[in-house]
Amino acid sequence: MNPSHATNSSARNGKERPTVAVAMSGGVDSSVAAALLVRQGFEVIGLTMHLWTDPKGEELSLNRSSGCCSVTMSRDAAAVADRLGFRHYVLDLSREFHDSVVRDFRDEYFAGRTPNPCVRCNTFVKWQTLLARARQMGCDYLATGHYARSDHHGERARLLRARFLDKDQSYALWGLDQDSLCHTVFPLGELTKPEVRKIAAELGLKTADKPESQDICFIPDDDYGRFLRTDGGTGLPVLEAGEIIGPEDKILGRHRGIAYYTVGQRKGLGVAAERPLYVTRIDPHKNRVYVGWEDDCFSDTATAAHVNWVSIGCPGEPIPCQVKVRYRDHGHGARVTAVDEQTVRMDFDRPVRAVTPGQSAVFYQGDVVLGGGVISEFNSVRKP
Repeated sequence: MNPSHATNSSARNGKERPTVAVAMSGGVDSSVAAALLVRQGFEVIGLTMHLWTDPKGEELSLNRSSGCCSVTMSRDAAAVADRLGFRHYVLDLSREFHDSVVRDFRDEYFAGRTPNPCVRCNTFVKWQTLLARARQMGCDYLATGHYARSDHHGERARLLRARFLDKDQSYALWGLDQDSLCHTVFPLGELTKPEVRKIAAELGLKTADKPESQDICFIPDDDYGRFLRTDGGTGLPVLEAGEIIGPEDKILGRHRGIAYYTVGQRKGLGVAAERPLYVTRIDPHKNRVYVGWEDDCFSDTATAAHVNWVSIGCPGEPIPCQVKVRYRDHGHGARVTAVDEQTVRMDFDRPVRAVTPGQSAVFYQGDVVLGGGVISEFNSVRKP
């Protein structure tokens, strides 16, 4: 939903000025989202989520200077709210974050899959939990700094790509349900990143030149193995060394623990061969990493589970669409068939490289995000 839709909806409900809660991470995007809504006459409330607390009840020291849940980010969000003249609150959602995101992250890696915690955070924390809290505070809508759009088609809200695809973040939003989408505003959906920074600079916002955070907020050093050892405990089989199995089932060496590997990976394998080797499969039950040639990394069919049809109802027949199998993917032509309401089979027009269990598969028709799910299985075929 765009701001004009929100205004019209509020007018129909007899409310002159709708209240929008803005999820403020302390970065430039959410700061400008809030500024645009203030400029357009909305009643704005800034909400910053405190997401990470260590088991002793203290904020983890590694989170002090990076990540969307750090103390520095909360202070920057508060400074922007003060400059723009609206209320700002910090909400402790650390329990919900741990239960929905951190635990799943650990469990997925232990199962030999490669999770996408940002998708989980958006679905279960930013929207389900934060939107519910915002409503309790009397807010009509939730706004974020995501580069995405929405509209209405018939009786359903639709999630759309951002106008400028170089910053499009719709891939990470496929888990939103209809109620959440109907109460969401995306102020940045028509803007480029340079335009956003220009607006922030013109308004004198502290976050105007702030660099983007590229790390998972609870693992800013990008060492997943270290995090899994400290958070999940030592002695778990997934973090024990095991066999690396090569072509023709030959044992080529030893791996450090399957949490360090993902399908399609080339670097860091520690084994030599006549030509480059890539991870083709991970077997958590046997604690093995399988490697092969690049041609072995391609799949022509895959399955996704936990599917959510965000913009349409579950289709009764196969639908042609573009499928993105990772965030920085351009998309692949495919026919998507619903096996049931939460499972689909994807038949790709051409073999796709490194279809990775645990990552999201997101289905597009043009700019419309039809839905998405979590990749659960794939087949391996040699690229023609």
